[in-house]
Amino acid sequence: MKKIKIIVTIAALGLFGFSANAQFGKLKDKMSSGGGSGSGNFESFNQETDEMGVTGQYFGSSDKKSYGFKFVKEADGKIVNELYYFEKKKSTEPQLKLSLKENYYSKNKVKLFYAWVNATAAGYVELIELEPGVFAQISQTEYSSNGGPAPLEAKRIVKDVYAKDQAKFSTYDLETAKAKVDMIIASLNTEKIEKENAEWMKNEVYAKNLQKVVFANQWYHLQKQGYPDKIAVSGADFKPELDMAGNMMFMAFFKTPPKMSHPGQQINIEYEMNGQKVNRETQRKKSAAWSNMVKIIETKDVEYRQSSTRSIREYNAYQRAYVQDYACMQLLYSNKDKFKVDQTYQITVRFYAHRDGENGDLLAEGTVKLKYTKEAKIVFEGDPTKPEIKGVWAQFEEFLNE
Repeated sequence: MKKIKIIVTIAALGLFGFSANAQFGKLKDKMSSGGGSGSGNFESFNQETDEMGVTGQYFGSSDKKSYGFKFVKEADGKIVNELYYFEKKKSTEPQLKLSLKENYYSKNKVKLFYAWVNATAAGYVELIELEPGVFAQISQTEYSSNGGPAPLEAKRIVKDVYAKDQAKFSTYDLETAKAKVDMIIASLNTEKIEKENAEWMKNEVYAKNLQKVVFANQWYHLQKQGYPDKIAVSGADFKPELDMAGNMMFMAFFKTPPKMSHPGQQINIEYEMNGQKVNRETQRKKSAAWSNMVKIIETKDVEYRQSSTRSIREYNAYQRAYVQDYACMQLLYSNKDKFKVDQTYQITVRFYAHRDGENGDLLAEGTVKLKYTKEAKIVFEGDPTKPEIKGVWAQFEEFLNE
């Protein structure tokens, strides 16, 4: 992807809803070679110093052209704490001025500079220092101008890397830069998270089940409707064993809301029984049919310390039908020949942070016993007295054969 090239005035851009990256990239190519964007030499900037250690000539990883960064603490008799960004060698005025988020620096020593080229999400530009002399250029597409930088929970996309020393590009490709950005953003949430964690730990149900998955035969035994941000159940109805003929519900308790602890990632749920493991992300990628049945769970939608209630299988009164997690159904189906009436079978459920096709941190884990009752045998294998009604296994086989 092309770097943002700032070569028109902010006022002019404010008239349009174009993406900042796309607009600047197109105009950059139209500049003459005599004073075009990124065509200058900014070595003289290396002779200047500032208290942030930012000022200097930088190179872009995508085009290897040079750019000038200058930190300006004071202008016109006022403290401004801005990063001036230059593309044109002969220009005495920067092509963009980005503001320092001052409390990020004062509290965490994080250098994050931002600007809104226009008020839309596409008009957002951000530079985050990865290490001295190396910056990641960030965009985001979720939040409009709010008077400050994009919120910490915004899904940040690394568009390019700038470095004083081009040898740094061997360390910081876009993927590595994104990982470092995620770590920095997570660190900015630490103080707020610690205060909130202390309050949540005062709740006995939460403290007892921290980073665990709990189970019940009704969703309202796990979480009261309208209370995703607080504990509103006693935990007395959490179950160590569930009848496979009925509802099999579960919910995870997180140490930190995944939206804050793992921004821009996904949640992958893994199921294990008898040494076999099946997870949602692997199943989702098998085919269009699987993708339709197993939806992506993004951390941006998991904003509390307890997950939404989920089910292995349950009767949904609104749909007037049973719904199920097809990934878990695959695991149960693989073990169907082992199920015997009145026997119990242990299943483990794990929630992982997930990015770029790989599981990361384990967020929560829990185990429950599933009992294969006489009623469950009829539900799953079918009722011999009602052959016109297919059991769960027969229905699932139809899906597999689609």
